[in-house]
Amino acid sequence: MLLASFLEAHNILFENRVLTKEQVYKELVDRLCSQYKLPISSSKLLELIFKREEEVSCAYPTGIAIPHIRMDGFNDTLIAMAFLENPLDYNGIKVNWVVLILTDKTSSKTYLNIVAALLKLSKDKEAIKALASAGDGHSVIHYLKKNEVEVKKDVIIADIMVQNPIAVLPQNSLRELINLMSTHKVAGMPVVDETGKYVGEVNVLNLLEVGIPNYVMMLDNLNFLSSYEPLENLFSKQDLLFVKDIMTTDEIFVRPEASIIETVFLMVSHNKRYLSVVKEEKLVGLITAMDILRKVIAV
Repeated sequence: MLLASFLEAHNILFENRVLTKEQVYKELVDRLCSQYKLPISSSKLLELIFKREEEVSCAYPTGIAIPHIRMDGFNDTLIAMAFLENPLDYNGIKVNWVVLILTDKTSSKTYLNIVAALLKLSKDKEAIKALASAGDGHSVIHYLKKNEVEVKKDVIIADIMVQNPIAVLPQNSLRELINLMSTHKVAGMPVVDETGKYVGEVNVLNLLEVGIPNYVMMLDNLNFLSSYEPLENLFSKQDLLFVKDIMTTDEIFVRPEASIIETVFLMVSHNKRYLSVVKEEKLVGLITAMDILRKVIAV
């Protein structure tokens, strides 16, 4: 089904005013409440939206926010959206596109598929530029129909993965690895060669293991050691060892077309918090357990 099939032109707004998040949400809620008979009042709907916003942010790094509410006894899926000339600030994320979705509590799959289509679209800079400059709802719907923006039947990993993730080369020094992990606040990274081919993984435990001499691993009690004594081994080898010396090469990965349940099974069975996404031997993305929790489960 096409994304345009869920849209009505009068529910698509273009705003050049400087508005707060509350004002934007109210504009969208009022637009839907004026057109459709909903099981709850507009004030109650806003209350639910803001309550959910306190629990989990609906903003994504691509500049889209997708607030949503699932209601009992509401057998429909409604969408209202606003393109903002003046972006909203969601804890440092600048949002120019707000999409409000109202669904029935039994329509989780439909909601997830719509969100997946929106997130994919939000990553297309040319498409977003065209939509933001469309000027009216009819033009937005025409663009989406013309480009056949589709809502798939099933969500796959490619729909929710992080594209172009930070990766490290085998020849990078441990000092470079430490700096990358610290800068990007990650505990593990894919390893690729110069062509982008996926060759393995390195994580903070691989790194810290360098600071633990072999004799320490055989001790039952480490109380006699001073705070940083074992780690001096790591400090002294930051420029002498390389990623290739500590990386693992037998790591599992998933394909972009992998299902959510397949990926969750791999994470749980292999005790992995993230998996590299590989297509034709090339690293194309990264999927974390938190991505699945936030984008699939906490909806």
